[in-house]
Amino acid sequence: MMDAVSLDVVRAERGRRLFLADGRGVLTEADAAAYVNERGFVHLFAPPRLPWPSVSDAEIRASGKLQTFSHVVWRWKNTLPAAKLCAYGHFLRQRGLFLSWQLFPAFRRLWGLRDPVAQILESDAVTPMARQMLQVVAVQGPIRSRDLRREVEALAGRNRRTYNAALHELQARCLITVVGGSLKGFTMHDWDLLERHAPPEALALDMPESEARTRLLRQVVANAPYCTVREIGLLLRWERDRVAATLEELKEMGVLTEHAPEGQKDLGYRVVGDFGNDAGT
Repeated sequence: MMDAVSLDVVRAERGRRLFLADGRGVLTEADAAAYVNERGFVHLFAPPRLPWPSVSDAEIRASGKLQTFSHVVWRWKNTLPAAKLCAYGHFLRQRGLFLSWQLFPAFRRLWGLRDPVAQILESDAVTPMARQMLQVVAVQGPIRSRDLRREVEALAGRNRRTYNAALHELQARCLITVVGGSLKGFTMHDWDLLERHAPPEALALDMPESEARTRLLRQVVANAPYCTVREIGLLLRWERDRVAATLEELKEMGVLTEHAPEGQKDLGYRVVGDFGNDAGT
């Protein structure tokens, strides 16, 4: 018989994911770096209608502020990658994401282009605007956002939609990343090639796709206990059958368990074991 779980339990477990494993709140830059490493990946701001934590919500919860989003984390998206404490960029669904270097190889294996940049520039692996942008970053990086836009527009013309799409494309394909930026007024990023910024172990190419998929799915479930196949599919933009098959593998391995959250028609998945540093296991 499937274990029934009350909504109070679901809320309590999800609430714990807004704190560090030892119960401390996320109040400082050091706390934020530790939080990203424990959670593997954390959004800047929570994705709408999905149960995954965000650094903004964690800081607000710890500080007790009455606001809809944290202004402090707006700085952290530049300072954390500048110190190489984690990666930051639009790696998933075109939303800002802090990504630990430990989990980064799984993202790169599943979505990234792993050929050297020089080879990609000579191929059709990315769109024409993205290729122009990649060329500019390769030659001039680190380069500030406004300077990157000016250089790309000089080469490819003014088209805001195409420019933004190319910027998202290069981040999602793990080719460029935020490496710092201005903290004055409306903050701007500095961009560089990811292969010049990431630690060598984060650029490893020997992870099989199956391992990357299971490692990521385990962390996804750990970060939002009792999440459903539908919710995971929306987060990762994967088909339900693909998500369900990987979850079934993890369940057979004894990594996950299924539960029936109160008032929810779909089953929820939870990682077996105590709450803690799931990203490194």
